[in-house]
This record gives sequence, structure tokens and C-alpha cells, in this order.
Amino acid sequence: MNLHELPLEHPLLADRNVAIKLVGVGGAGANAVDRLKMENLERLQLAVINTDYQALASSPVQDKVLIGMSITRGLGAGGDPELGREAAEADREKISKVVKDCDLVFLIAGMGGGTGSGAAPAVAEIAAETGALVIAFVTMPFSFEGGRRLKQAEEGLIALRKVCDAVIPLPNDILLQEAGENETVLDSFARADEWIGRGVKSIWAMLMKTGLINLDFATLRQAFQQRGGKTLFGLGEGAGENAAADAIESLKLCPMLHTPEFSRKADRLLVNITGGTDLTLPKVNDLMSAIAEKFGRDSHLIMGAVIDEGMQQRVEICVIGTSDLVGRSGLQRRLASAARPRPGTAQIEAAPVPRPAATGDRVVPTELDLTAAEKRDQDEFGFDEVESRGHFEKTDRNLFDGQDLDVPTYLRKGIKIAL
Repeated sequence: MNLHELPLEHPLLADRNVAIKLVGVGGAGANAVDRLKMENLERLQLAVINTDYQALASSPVQDKVLIGMSITRGLGAGGDPELGREAAEADREKISKVVKDCDLVFLIAGMGGGTGSGAAPAVAEIAAETGALVIAFVTMPFSFEGGRRLKQAEEGLIALRKVCDAVIPLPNDILLQEAGENETVLDSFARADEWIGRGVKSIWAMLMKTGLINLDFATLRQAFQQRGGKTLFGLGEGAGENAAADAIESLKLCPMLHTPEFSRKADRLLVNITGGTDLTLPKVNDLMSAIAEKFGRDSHLIMGAVIDEGMQQRVEICVIGTSDLVGRSGLQRRLASAARPRPGTAQIEAAPVPRPAATGDRVVPTELDLTAAEKRDQDEFGFDEVESRGHFEKTDRNLFDGQDLDVPTYLRKGIKIAL
């Protein structure tokens, strides 16, 4: 990648008029926002939304919203996502006030519980309806938390992807692999909060801080124009004389980039590079070339480079990529396959009145059992019963115990070959 092809903006043109809000939903989301409050990021508004009155009361964040009082009586959702969803729906007006006039909403939640899994998608939907760009960072449960919680987390993640511009899942299991031998579960949760914080700060810095290359909000939107796709997220950092090279190596080893979620190249790539006053354009050019090589040169690259005077001989890289939805869903493909006429089935499928299937009849596949229907359509080969010996038609048969050994075994024994 050549930076001479990039539209470099004047350092003073940071988009400071953008209204950005960080909203934590549920216990895990609120805890993450509480930690970020200590960062004192300029013009970043904070809010927490919960069904648990006691947890809200202990939060240092000023903008607190209790939802679903008539449903949960302020005692939380008890791990039930349906209660969390009902709580959010009951107080849509309260939530609307929280996200009103926001250009960018960072939504933070923990998937698997009641309020996070149930209320977060509703909060995201309300924010999106106001026209805000909605980017969600969500933590996924540890495997040891049980199947029910994992299932609820996956369902919550699917619901979020439908209404958010980008959803970045942070699996606690992956982060646990980075833990030291004496690290506690609380330490692992804090590590997840740290990753969320670094991602939020990178996007915030691109818009709000002066730098070599600044992004405006309209350009940021371009990176997240396709909803429903999966989002790639990676961080890298380096220090010392080889800070840039070390940051690239750190990014390549980022555990978040080595999950099945991120097995393909990104269609659009948002990159932020932060460094001290010793960060030069040639160095940024080298970094971007390495990043493009790693994540796909055909990606639409959107980048920012920010100067932080306190980061001498240090470089941090944040990469967020989005993938378009390609192809049709599995159900759509099965429906299309079932709808196509197959040899020998046209008369049966065209019959206007369904009739009970007699022995040997082929059953027309229904939408309720497409998978089984497809298996029935192709579960065995049928062979002609008339034996044809081709060039050996006029020769003597090779008989043994009354059986013609020139006939394949599966035909002699009537074996049907399953596919």
C-alpha cells in the first residue's frame, strides 16, 4: 500500500463534533464501562443500563438507567434473556433518551446472562433507529459456564448482528489462553475489559485526536456498511527500537485472529496506528503494507494514524475488519434445491391433490423436512436389472457354484450402494 494514494487530512481537522456514547448493558457491560470511566476520554459520554438496581447504584457512571422495574422489580433478569428483552421493551422510551442525538454508540455487554443477552439487542435496535452507527463489543462465556449459558450467548450474538453495524465477540476462552498460571477468573474478566477499552479508544482516537491521518465520521461509516456479517478484531503493540516490526508480529499472534470466526479475508479493513512523535509516514507506509499483506490486498482499506506524545518508541495497531454476506443461507439453498424438478419426479410433484404414499412411491419433500428429503432423493444408486456383458456377450460365462463371477458382487447379491 502506498500512502501517496491516500487523502491525507490536516492534523487539526479531527472530527470533534461527533457525539460518541459508550453504553454498558447488564452487569458485565456496566463493569467494563466503569473501568473505562477512569480513562477520562475527551467528549466520550458514558451510560449504563441494567435490570439490577443494586448493581446500578454501585456504578460510578453518572448516567444510569434502570429498566424493567415492573417486570424484575429491580432484582435483575436472573439469567433469563426473555426477561431481559421484556425489560428493554417495557422501557424503550428511557433507552431512546440515552442514545438520542448520538452519532456513534459503542455497546458493551456480556453474552450468556439475562440482561446482556436479552436487552442488548433491543438497546442496539433503538440506537440504530435514531440513525447512530452502532458497534458492539461483547464477551462470550467460558466453556466451564455450561451449555445453557453458551446457547444463550450464541442466540444473543445472532440477535445483535441483525441490528448492529458491527459486532465484535471476545471469547473468554481465547483470552484465558493468554492468562498466567496464577491469574484468577476476575483477572481474566479484567483482561477482556482491557481489550474492549483498547478497541474503543482506537476508534475514538481516529475521530477525536490529531494525527498524521485523520478520519471523518462519514469515512468511518463506510467500514461498517454491511450488517449481519462477521467482524474481525485484532490488536498489536511494540516498543523500543523495533517497535513497528514488533507491533506487526504482535498483531499476527493476536489470539482474537486465530478463531474460526475470522477464517476469511476481510472485505473492508479499518486500521488505526498510534505512535509517538517519532512515528513517520514511511514507517506508517511499511506498517500498512504488512497489514494489507496479512489481511488481503483486495480489501477496502480505511486507516488513521494518530500521534500520542506519551508514546515515544511505542506503536499500537488496532485492526477491525468486516466481511460481506456472501451466498444464500443453508435453508435458502435447500429450498431452492427442493424446488428444482428432478428426473422422474415431475408428474408426482405436479399432482394437484396430495395422496397417501403407497409402498415404493416417492414422497415430495416439504420445507419442514428438507434435509431428510434430500437424503431420500440421493441415498442409493439404482441399477438396471438387465445384465449387459458388452464385448463379452458371445463368450462363455465364468461360473462358480452357479454364480456368474463376471457380474459385479453388488449386482449378484442385490446390494444397494448408499451415498
